[in-house]
Amino acid sequence: MFALLKRYRELILVAVLLLVPLGVFFAHAKQPSERTRLDRVVLWITYPVQRVVAWGVTGVLDGWRGYVALRHAQERAADLSRQVNLLQMEKQQLVSERAEAERIRKLLAFAQATPERTYVGGRVIGVRLGTAGLQIVTLDRGAADGVDRAMPAVVAEGVVGRVHSVTDHTADVLLLTDRNSSIAVRVDRTRARANVRGTGKPDGCKLDYALRTEDMIEGDQVVTSGTDGVFPPGLPVGRVTHLQRSANGLFQEAQVIPAVDVTRVEELLVITSAERAVEAQPSAYAPGSQR
Repeated sequence: MFALLKRYRELILVAVLLLVPLGVFFAHAKQPSERTRLDRVVLWITYPVQRVVAWGVTGVLDGWRGYVALRHAQERAADLSRQVNLLQMEKQQLVSERAEAERIRKLLAFAQATPERTYVGGRVIGVRLGTAGLQIVTLDRGAADGVDRAMPAVVAEGVVGRVHSVTDHTADVLLLTDRNSSIAVRVDRTRARANVRGTGKPDGCKLDYALRTEDMIEGDQVVTSGTDGVFPPGLPVGRVTHLQRSANGLFQEAQVIPAVDVTRVEELLVITSAERAVEAQPSAYAPGSQR
C-alpha cells in the first residue's frame, strides 16, 4: 500500500491540489442552506489557508501599489523640483530686468530734467577697483559715440567720475574715489567752496581746501561748483562726515561719503555738452594730485 502511494505520490499530490480548490469553489458557490456536511468540513479546513493566501496576495498587491506610487511620487517630486528651479530662475531674471528698467528710467528722467545738456548713455563692461592702482570702470561707448577725455560721468544720484581715456568703442571712467580725482565743490547749504578728493577706497573721499572759517557741519551735502572746467554746477557729490576743525591751521578736515555707490554702477551717462570749459580743465586736479 505504502509502496503504491510512494510510487504515485506526485500524481496524488497534483490531484489533491486540483480537487481541493475545485471543492472549495463549489462549496462557496452554494447557498449556505444547500451546503452538505462535506462542504462545511472542506470550508472549515481550508478557511485558515484561504486567510493566509488572501493576506499574502493582499500584502503583495499593496506592496506593489506602494512601490508604483512611490516611483510616481519620486518622479513627480523631481518634476516639481525642476519646475521650481525654472520658476526661481525666471523670477530672478524678472527681478534683474525690473531693476535695470528702474535704473534706466531714472537716467532718462535725469537727462530730460536738463535739456540744455547732451548725454551719451553707456553700460559698464569692466571694473578695476584696486586700491593700489587706478579705480576705473570701462564703458561700451567711445570716441565713435562722441565720448572724449575729461567728460563728466554721472548717474541720477550724482557724480561717478570723469572720462580718463577713450578708444573708438570704449571709454575708461576715473571714479571720484580714485586718489587722482579731485572735484571742485560747494556746500549746498552755505555755498562754501572746497575740493573733494578720492582716497583710493570705493566707499569714501576726503574734503580738501575747506577754509576753517567756513560754516560747515556734519551731514552737509556737497555739490559740484562748476569752477573746475569739467563738471557742471549742482551735481550731487556726497555728504560731509567726521568733520574736524582745529584751533590752528587754515583749513578744516572732513570725510565725504559719496552720493553714488561706485561699486554698484551698471549704467551711466557721459555729459557731452560743448559748453564745458575745456581750457580750464587742469584745475580739476588739486595741487599735488597724481596724474
